Amino acid sequence: MDSKITIGDKIDLKKIENRIAVNPNRDVPVYVSQVLDEAEFGDILCAMPISEGRVIPLSVGDEYDTTFYTNAGLLNCQTQVTGRYKRGSLFLLSLRQLTDLKKIQRREYFRLDCHNPVKYRVLTDNERMDVEAGRKSTVTVDECEWKDGIMIDLSGGGIRFVSGTREEIISMIQVRFEIIEDGIIEAIYAYAKVLRSERTPNKSNVFDQRIEFFGMKRGMRERIIKYIFDTQRKSRVKESGME
Repeated sequence: MDSKITIGDKIDLKKIENRIAVNPNRDVPVYVSQVLDEAEFGDILCAMPISEGRVIPLSVGDEYDTTFYTNAGLLNCQTQVTGRYKRGSLFLLSLRQLTDLKKIQRREYFRLDCHNPVKYRVLTDNERMDVEAGRKSTVTVDECEWKDGIMIDLSGGGIRFVSGTREEIISMIQVRFEIIEDGIIEAIYAYAKVLRSERTPNKSNVFDQRIEFFGMKRGMRERIIKYIFDTQRKSRVKESGME
């Protein structure tokens, strides 16, 4: 168990699933748990989530987007359920970290579930060196060959999308997607690093990509966060029938 995580820390668990195969408008529930101890092999022993007085038995092997509320702030990583136990009247589970812990800002943590088109391209080695050094790329977007994908969720820190190509971990890409600002559709171009690229279950030709924005200016990030908040607010108003 990572030293930044301590017994008693609260946890949010949001299941990672292939949303291209399900209703993209379905809300994915967030389960609440708590760190109880360190399990075998350095795994994290937690309380099984409870919802409306009922224990929610998470399945071994399922993966979750996991946020820990620690003394060091909000820490996020991907985890996998490695075991389920019962001790007396307590139902427990063990979680294994799949990615390193990353400190996140509260506003960047909010994710917008969606099913929107996204285009991306992999940077050449020379272009990547320019971008990492803060130099302006000499490549124009019209010169590039773009790949197609479907954006599954969007946050101020990055994107999850699916596409037909496995990409190299830590490779750098440029993505293009649209947001609506003050009623106007705007195309966003952003650089990002690939954190994860895996084949989706039961679909040999679909790959789940997770990317983190790189070198994004604060103003652009704020516009993305505003778009997320505005879209979520409109969705809540629509659901309440108060349009």
